[in-house]
Amino acid sequence: MGELEQSRIKGCYLEYIQKLAKIDLLAVDDFGLMPLDLDKCRDFFEVIDARDGRKSTILISQFPIKSWFDMFSDGTYADACLARITDKKHSYRLEMNGRSMREPV
Repeated sequence: MGELEQSRIKGCYLEYIQKLAKIDLLAVDDFGLMPLDLDKCRDFFEVIDARDGRKSTILISQFPIKSWFDMFSDGTYADACLARITDKKHSYRLEMNGRSMREPV
């Protein structure tokens, strides 16, 4: 999200979105740890929309999907992003329950 903000400041936002759209596999780790203000909602939507049905995106979150809507400051962007992310034609959902691999054995 920080890189998207910096690309906007530098005037290369659209080029950066296009670059992210071409990556074969994009992993978004720790989704939901930072709030998505309106600018971040727009940025996230642009990336997800550019990749939708074209390239693979992995979203990794410690939060249940039912709480994802509340992470967005704007409900319209939440609807649009989540509809693309959870589309049954293009997505798979894996829910892991167990010991964290980051914890010592």
